[in-house]
Amino acid sequence: MRSVLEMLSGGGYVSGELMSRELGVSRAAVWKKITVLRAQGWQIESGGKRGYRLVCEDRLEPELWTGSLTTRAIGRGEVRYQEAVGSTNAEVKQMALAGAPGGSLCLCETQTAGRGRLGRRWESPAGVGLWQSVLLRPALPPQNAPLVTLCAALAMARAVEETCLLDVRIKWPNDLIFQGKKLCGILLEVGGDLDAIEYIVVGVGLNVRSGAYPPELEGKAGAIGEFTTPPHRRDILVHYLAALEDMVGRLEQQGFHGIEAEYRARSCTLGSRVQVSGSVSLTGTAEALDETGALLVRTDDGELHRVLSGDVSVRGVMGYV
Repeated sequence: MRSVLEMLSGGGYVSGELMSRELGVSRAAVWKKITVLRAQGWQIESGGKRGYRLVCEDRLEPELWTGSLTTRAIGRGEVRYQEAVGSTNAEVKQMALAGAPGGSLCLCETQTAGRGRLGRRWESPAGVGLWQSVLLRPALPPQNAPLVTLCAALAMARAVEETCLLDVRIKWPNDLIFQGKKLCGILLEVGGDLDAIEYIVVGVGLNVRSGAYPPELEGKAGAIGEFTTPPHRRDILVHYLAALEDMVGRLEQQGFHGIEAEYRARSCTLGSRVQVSGSVSLTGTAEALDETGALLVRTDDGELHRVLSGDVSVRGVMGYV
C-alpha cells in the first residue's frame, strides 16, 4: 500500500487513470487498494473524474513523507514510527547498538519519558509537536562531537524558515527562539571512546501547535502555531533532514569553519549580554565561539571565560532583562 499513499500524500486529487499507469495495475486493482486503506483508517475521498484525495491530517507515517526526501542517507536507513514511545533518543540508541545504519531515525506522536538538556523532562503531547531522533555515524574526531548539536540547531532553524517563514534565532548552544520564546529543544547523546565516535543520537523536539508545552511555561515557551499557520509536521521534517545532512557534511569536510558563519548569523547570543549559571556563575558579553563550540564570554573586568556547559540566559530573551 506504500505506493498508493505516496501518490496521495500531496493532498490533492490523483486520477485513477494516473494511479493505474504509475502503479502498473488495473483501475479495479487501484480501487481494491483504496478500499483496503480505508479499512485501515485512512480517509480517502472519491472525486468522480478527479480521482482520489487523501484527507491529509497532520500525520507522520513514513509512507507520507519518505518519497519527498532529497537526502542521500538521512531518513533512508531504518525508520521507526510509533504512536507512543518512552523516548525517541532511547529508541535510536537501541537501534544504534543493534547495528542500524547512519541516517536511521525514530519519530512518534507522543513521548512518555521525553528528556531535555541537564536531565530536565520534555513534555511531548500527541499531535502537536515534532518529536524525533536521528542516528548519525559521522566521520568526525571525538572532540568535534559537541559541534553536531550546533548543526542540529542550524538545520531546524533553516527548516522552520523554509516551511513556516519564521526567522528564528539560536540561543547558545541549541535553543530555537522566536519573539523571545523557545520553540525547540535538542538533546545530543554520543557513543564511542576517546579514539572514535561509534554513533551520535540527535534528538529534537519542536513545538508546532498550541498545547505542545505545559501552561506553566507559557512565558518562556512558544509554538509555531502561535505565530503563523503551521504546515504539516512531515514537511518540516523533510526540510530538517535535508538541512541536517548538509550541516553535518560541512562539519565533516571543514570542521567548525564549515558552519561558523551561518551559526553566527542566526545567533541571538553572540554580541549580547549574558548570565551564565551552573559549573560557573558570571555575567558578561558573549563574544564568540571557539572551534569546539564553547562560548567565549568577556566579563566586565576584561577577562575572557570559556563556557562549555550550563544555563546561559540572554538579556531580553526568555525573561532575562
